[in-house]
Amino acid sequence: MPSYKISIQMEPLKRPDNLPIFRIHGFNPSQCDEKKTKQINGSIDCFKIIHACLKEYFNGQVHMYKPISVQLRMLFCDTSRGKDYSLIYRIHPDIRLLAFKKVEYKNSSQGPISCAVLPYVIVERHDGIIYAKLDISPPFRYLHLEEWRNQVVDLQPLLTVKDVIRSVADQDGGAHLDDSECLNLKIMRKHNPTRLGSNVLFIIALAQYVIDFANQIVPIWIRNKDINV
Repeated sequence: MPSYKISIQMEPLKRPDNLPIFRIHGFNPSQCDEKKTKQINGSIDCFKIIHACLKEYFNGQVHMYKPISVQLRMLFCDTSRGKDYSLIYRIHPDIRLLAFKKVEYKNSSQGPISCAVLPYVIVERHDGIIYAKLDISPPFRYLHLEEWRNQVVDLQPLLTVKDVIRSVADQDGGAHLDDSECLNLKIMRKHNPTRLGSNVLFIIALAQYVIDFANQIVPIWIRNKDINV
Protein backbone atom coordinates (compact mmCIF):
# COMPACT_ATOMS: atom_id res chain seq x y z
CA MET A 1 0.00 0.00 0.00
CA PRO A 2 1.38 3.47 -0.87
CA SER A 3 2.06 5.87 1.98
CA TYR A 4 -0.18 8.91 2.34
CA LYS A 5 2.12 10.60 4.84
CA ILE A 6 3.39 14.07 4.02
CA SER A 7 7.16 14.19 4.37
CA ILE A 8 7.21 17.58 6.08
CA GLN A 9 7.84 18.42 9.73
CA MET A 10 4.62 19.70 11.32
CA GLU A 11 5.39 21.72 14.44
CA PRO A 12 1.92 22.56 15.83
CA LEU A 13 -0.42 20.53 17.97
CA LYS A 14 -0.85 16.89 17.06
CA ARG A 15 -3.14 14.17 18.35
CA PRO A 16 -1.51 11.38 20.40
CA ASP A 17 -0.34 8.56 18.14
CA ASN A 18 -2.58 6.01 19.87
CA LEU A 19 -5.73 8.14 19.49
CA PRO A 20 -7.96 7.04 16.57
CA ILE A 21 -9.11 9.84 14.29
CA PHE A 22 -12.44 8.08 13.72
CA ARG A 23 -14.66 5.38 15.13
CA ILE A 24 -16.70 2.88 13.13
CA HIS A 25 -18.61 -0.21 14.20
CA GLY A 26 -19.80 -3.30 12.38
CA PHE A 27 -17.95 -2.66 9.12
CA ASN A 28 -16.76 -5.77 7.28
CA PRO A 29 -14.67 -4.79 4.23
CA SER A 30 -14.90 -8.28 2.77
CA GLN A 31 -18.67 -7.88 2.44
CA CYS A 32 -18.67 -4.67 0.39
CA ASP A 33 -20.97 -4.81 -2.63
CA GLU A 34 -20.04 -3.34 -6.01
CA LYS A 35 -21.50 0.07 -5.16
CA LYS A 36 -19.62 0.42 -1.87
CA THR A 37 -16.40 -0.83 -3.48
CA LYS A 38 -16.73 1.93 -6.08
CA GLN A 39 -17.29 4.52 -3.34
CA ILE A 40 -14.19 3.35 -1.46
CA ASN A 41 -12.04 3.42 -4.60
CA GLY A 42 -13.36 6.93 -5.33
CA SER A 43 -12.45 8.05 -1.81
CA ILE A 44 -8.92 6.68 -2.14
CA ASP A 45 -8.54 8.67 -5.37
CA CYS A 46 -9.64 11.78 -3.43
CA PHE A 47 -6.97 11.08 -0.81
CA LYS A 48 -4.32 10.71 -3.51
CA ILE A 49 -5.30 14.03 -5.10
CA ILE A 50 -5.24 15.81 -1.73
CA HIS A 51 -1.84 14.26 -1.00
CA ALA A 52 -0.41 15.40 -4.35
CA CYS A 53 -1.86 18.91 -3.99
CA LEU A 54 -0.53 19.26 -0.43
CA LYS A 55 2.97 18.40 -1.59
CA GLU A 56 2.72 21.10 -4.25
CA TYR A 57 1.37 23.59 -1.69
CA PHE A 58 4.36 22.95 0.55
CA ASN A 59 6.59 23.52 -2.47
CA GLY A 60 5.19 27.04 -2.76
CA GLN A 61 2.20 26.47 -5.06
CA VAL A 62 -0.42 28.21 -2.90
CA HIS A 63 -3.19 27.90 -5.52
CA MET A 64 -3.30 24.13 -4.95
CA TYR A 65 -5.69 24.72 -2.04
CA LYS A 66 -8.42 25.10 -4.67
CA PRO A 67 -8.48 21.53 -6.05
CA ILE A 68 -8.16 20.26 -2.47
CA SER A 69 -11.47 21.96 -1.62
CA VAL A 70 -13.29 19.95 -4.29
CA GLN A 71 -12.01 16.66 -2.89
CA LEU A 72 -13.01 17.73 0.64
CA ARG A 73 -16.49 18.53 -0.62
CA MET A 74 -16.82 15.12 -2.30
CA LEU A 75 -15.60 13.30 0.80
CA PHE A 76 -17.42 15.18 3.57
CA CYS A 77 -19.75 17.95 2.36
CA ASP A 78 -21.66 16.77 -0.71
CA THR A 79 -25.18 17.54 0.53
CA SER A 80 -28.31 18.72 -1.24
CA ARG A 81 -31.83 19.43 0.06
CA GLY A 82 -31.25 17.65 3.33
CA LYS A 83 -29.68 14.53 1.75
CA ASP A 84 -26.08 13.49 2.31
CA TYR A 85 -24.25 12.28 -0.79
CA SER A 86 -20.72 12.62 0.61
CA LEU A 87 -18.52 9.60 0.00
CA ILE A 88 -17.59 9.01 3.64
CA TYR A 89 -21.25 9.06 4.69
CA ARG A 90 -22.22 6.63 1.92
CA ILE A 91 -19.49 4.21 3.02
CA HIS A 92 -19.86 4.69 6.79
CA PRO A 93 -23.24 6.28 7.72
CA ASP A 94 -22.50 5.91 11.43
CA ILE A 95 -18.88 7.09 11.43
CA ARG A 96 -17.74 9.42 14.19
CA LEU A 97 -14.83 11.77 13.50
CA LEU A 98 -12.40 13.28 15.97
CA ALA A 99 -13.43 16.86 16.71
CA PHE A 100 -11.05 19.77 16.94
CA LYS A 101 -10.85 22.41 19.62
CA LYS A 102 -14.01 24.43 20.17
CA VAL A 103 -13.98 28.09 19.27
CA GLU A 104 -14.42 30.08 22.44
CA TYR A 105 -13.89 33.49 23.94
CA LYS A 106 -11.29 33.85 26.67
CA ASN A 107 -11.02 36.83 28.99
CA SER A 108 -7.81 38.81 28.99
CA SER A 109 -5.82 39.20 32.19
CA GLN A 110 -5.30 42.86 31.21
CA GLY A 111 -8.90 43.88 31.86
CA PRO A 112 -12.43 43.52 30.45
CA ILE A 113 -11.24 42.28 27.06
CA SER A 114 -11.96 38.92 25.49
CA CYS A 115 -10.53 37.27 22.41
CA ALA A 116 -11.59 34.29 20.34
CA VAL A 117 -9.43 31.17 20.55
CA LEU A 118 -9.57 29.60 17.09
CA PRO A 119 -9.33 25.84 16.43
CA TYR A 120 -6.15 25.99 14.37
CA VAL A 121 -2.56 27.12 14.71
CA ILE A 122 -0.83 29.15 12.00
CA VAL A 123 2.86 28.58 11.28
CA GLU A 124 5.27 30.37 8.97
CA ARG A 125 8.33 28.31 8.09
CA HIS A 126 11.81 29.70 7.52
CA ASP A 127 11.32 29.28 3.76
CA GLY A 128 8.20 31.50 3.83
CA ILE A 129 5.61 28.72 3.54
CA ILE A 130 2.56 29.52 5.67
CA TYR A 131 0.14 26.81 6.73
CA ALA A 132 -2.34 25.96 9.46
CA LYS A 133 -2.83 22.83 11.56
CA LEU A 134 -6.01 21.89 13.39
CA ASP A 135 -5.83 22.00 17.17
CA ILE A 136 -6.67 18.47 18.34
CA SER A 137 -6.45 18.70 22.11
CA PRO A 138 -8.25 17.33 25.17
CA PRO A 139 -11.00 16.76 25.99
CA PHE A 140 -11.17 14.52 22.91
CA ARG A 141 -14.62 14.20 21.33
CA TYR A 142 -16.04 12.18 18.43
CA LEU A 143 -18.85 13.62 16.31
CA HIS A 144 -21.22 12.21 13.71
CA LEU A 145 -20.36 13.53 10.24
CA GLU A 146 -23.13 16.15 10.22
CA GLU A 147 -21.99 17.48 13.61
CA TRP A 148 -18.35 17.39 12.50
CA ARG A 149 -18.91 19.53 9.40
CA ASN A 150 -21.06 21.94 11.44
CA GLN A 151 -18.22 22.66 13.87
CA VAL A 152 -17.68 26.40 14.18
CA VAL A 153 -14.27 27.56 12.97
CA ASP A 154 -14.73 31.31 13.32
CA LEU A 155 -17.11 33.59 15.18
CA GLN A 156 -17.01 36.80 13.13
CA PRO A 157 -18.59 35.89 10.80
CA LEU A 158 -19.96 32.64 12.16
CA LEU A 159 -18.36 30.00 9.93
CA THR A 160 -18.54 26.21 10.02
CA VAL A 161 -16.35 23.58 8.37
CA LYS A 162 -19.05 23.15 5.72
CA ASP A 163 -19.22 26.92 5.07
CA VAL A 164 -15.49 27.07 4.38
CA ILE A 165 -15.33 23.99 2.15
CA ARG A 166 -18.42 24.89 0.13
CA SER A 167 -17.46 28.57 -0.35
CA VAL A 168 -13.99 27.66 -1.65
CA ALA A 169 -15.20 24.74 -3.78
CA ASP A 170 -18.31 26.47 -5.14
CA GLN A 171 -17.13 30.07 -5.50
CA ASP A 172 -13.37 30.48 -5.01
CA GLY A 173 -12.23 28.46 -8.01
CA GLY A 174 -12.29 24.91 -6.67
CA ALA A 175 -15.07 23.74 -8.97
CA HIS A 176 -16.58 27.15 -9.82
CA LEU A 177 -15.34 30.72 -9.88
CA ASP A 178 -18.24 33.08 -9.22
CA ASP A 179 -18.16 36.71 -10.33
CA SER A 180 -20.15 37.63 -7.23
CA GLU A 181 -18.75 36.09 -4.04
CA CYS A 182 -20.68 35.44 -0.85
CA LEU A 183 -19.93 37.66 2.15
CA ASN A 184 -18.29 34.78 4.03
CA LEU A 185 -15.69 34.29 1.32
CA LYS A 186 -14.97 38.02 1.05
CA ILE A 187 -14.32 38.21 4.79
CA MET A 188 -12.22 35.02 4.85
CA ARG A 189 -9.87 36.45 2.24
CA LYS A 190 -8.96 39.31 4.61
CA HIS A 191 -9.51 37.65 7.96
CA ASN A 192 -6.07 36.46 9.08
CA PRO A 193 -2.87 37.84 10.57
CA THR A 194 -0.85 36.55 7.58
CA ARG A 195 -0.77 37.42 3.89
CA LEU A 196 -3.02 34.38 3.26
CA GLY A 197 -6.72 34.37 4.02
CA SER A 198 -8.66 31.87 6.09
CA ASN A 199 -10.07 30.46 2.86
CA VAL A 200 -6.57 29.12 2.10
CA LEU A 201 -5.31 28.24 5.56
CA PHE A 202 -8.33 26.36 6.82
CA ILE A 203 -8.51 24.22 3.67
CA ILE A 204 -4.85 23.30 4.19
CA ALA A 205 -5.51 22.50 7.85
CA LEU A 206 -8.40 20.23 6.87
CA ALA A 207 -6.31 18.57 4.16
CA GLN A 208 -3.71 17.49 6.71
CA TYR A 209 -6.46 16.14 8.96
CA VAL A 210 -7.74 14.10 6.00
CA ILE A 211 -4.30 12.62 5.30
CA ASP A 212 -4.22 11.51 8.93
CA PHE A 213 -7.69 10.03 8.43
CA ALA A 214 -6.58 8.25 5.24
CA ASN A 215 -3.56 6.71 6.94
CA GLN A 216 -5.90 5.01 9.41
CA ILE A 217 -8.91 4.08 7.28
CA VAL A 218 -7.27 2.83 4.07
CA PRO A 219 -5.64 -0.18 5.83
CA ILE A 220 -9.16 -1.22 6.91
CA TRP A 221 -10.63 -0.79 3.44
CA ILE A 222 -7.92 -2.72 1.62
CA ARG A 223 -8.81 -5.92 3.44
CA ASN A 224 -11.21 -6.15 0.51
CA LYS A 225 -9.21 -7.51 -2.45
CA ASP A 226 -11.28 -5.41 -4.90
CA ILE A 227 -10.04 -2.14 -3.44
CA ASN A 228 -7.37 -0.42 -5.55
CA VAL A 229 -4.41 1.40 -3.99
